[in-house]
Amino acid sequence: MNNDYIDDLIHAVTRVVTPNVPLLKDVLVIGGMPEKTQNLRYLSYNRNSTVAKGRACEFSAVAIINNRRTGKWRLGGYPKMISRWVFSTRWTRNPVDLYLNNLRCDPSVMAVLAGSTSRYTLLGILTMTDLHGAGMTNRRAQYICPVVAVPGIDGHATKTIQAFEAANHIKHSEVIGLQLYRKTGSQMAGT
Repeated sequence: MNNDYIDDLIHAVTRVVTPNVPLLKDVLVIGGMPEKTQNLRYLSYNRNSTVAKGRACEFSAVAIINNRRTGKWRLGGYPKMISRWVFSTRWTRNPVDLYLNNLRCDPSVMAVLAGSTSRYTLLGILTMTDLHGAGMTNRRAQYICPVVAVPGIDGHATKTIQAFEAANHIKHSEVIGLQLYRKTGSQMAGT
């Protein structure tokens, strides 16, 4: 396996979060890159926790996307409409499924992936939990957001990726054992 792919993916992640480089490198080497005929490859469980500015941050690398197959992997028409309904924050409690579906339904982000000079993109999940707050009225807020690390893209493509990430923030809260998920992004990207 070519380590340049791994180094490029790790460098692309630093746009959003400072990863634990040895851990992330091990996960990427062990997980491997998708084959030519695979759309993506899921990575093994990993979590890097840090505390900064009153928040606990956890970053997990969850999948490697094959940029060479994005044209065949993109959703449109009725499949897109159905997947938007099924993979909604109303029903879906797994952020990986939600973010992968939103990625596949967003033509501008899929165009960035297809136009990238890199063969692979790393999808990660960043979870930030406020460390202040307790009790019934002041609950700890938890925010879940995607990290789309695409190596070798220009400024305009980076803005497209950042807009997707911002539009797909989810606030997770719990009230007396009931899990609540609320999308906090400005609007669903790609709709």
